[in-house]
Amino acid sequence: MRLQGKVAIVTGAARGIGKGIAKRFAQEGAKVVVNDINDVGGQQTVSEIQQAGGTAIYCHADVAEEEQVRAMMETTVATFGKLDILVCNAVCATPDILADNLEANLRVNVQGTYLCCRHAIPAMKAAGGGSIVIISSVNALMGMQGIHAYSASKAALIGMARSFAVWYGRDQIRVNVICPGTIQTEIWEPILREKPHIWDEMVRWYPLGRLGTVDDVANMALFLASDESSFVTGAIFVVDGGLTAGLLGFGELRE
Repeated sequence: MRLQGKVAIVTGAARGIGKGIAKRFAQEGAKVVVNDINDVGGQQTVSEIQQAGGTAIYCHADVAEEEQVRAMMETTVATFGKLDILVCNAVCATPDILADNLEANLRVNVQGTYLCCRHAIPAMKAAGGGSIVIISSVNALMGMQGIHAYSASKAALIGMARSFAVWYGRDQIRVNVICPGTIQTEIWEPILREKPHIWDEMVRWYPLGRLGTVDDVANMALFLASDESSFVTGAIFVVDGGLTAGLLGFGELRE
């Protein structure tokens, strides 16, 4: 098992990418702290891990509230004795309709990630090192209509990760970023039901001819959390089926 003996926190793990990462880590032997503010979903993730033979607890915490983050780190160390891995996945994604959407995106995506990293690092130092995996987005790398605040917040995570990677590298704490493309999760289910043609159109954007799965991201997170990536830090890993590689349809205009 690739994470045997490791202790991991996964934020935003009640559903979607975070849930997939938490379950994947547990399958590989990690003891997992499932974090969210969705208590029902978070407890369900824990239940599924335990039913599969894994070890997990649920910890309710708003990642943008410093005292709640501090308490989550203390609970983790008190329960499992240490902290080796942090996955910052908790997210706010709102369209740019209201001015306060900028504040909401920055609060969770940027401030929340910063606080989790800041309070995880002392525990990782005590453990002799660790791995932080920050979930950003292809929206950090390319523009997209109508989600300016979200894109700005996700771009900020890249600079933050690189700074942490440089500063704490001598403590053997690695910090890397995953930028997923469109991943098939529960949030897309209404579109699948109501506007399947939009789903088909999105698939056309991707050179690999499909959208991503939760496992696509979870497998990358597993690599970055494991000792297999022991010489990797401050890097960006794009899991997007080729979306950011270029314009797929341009060549068709010449045919």
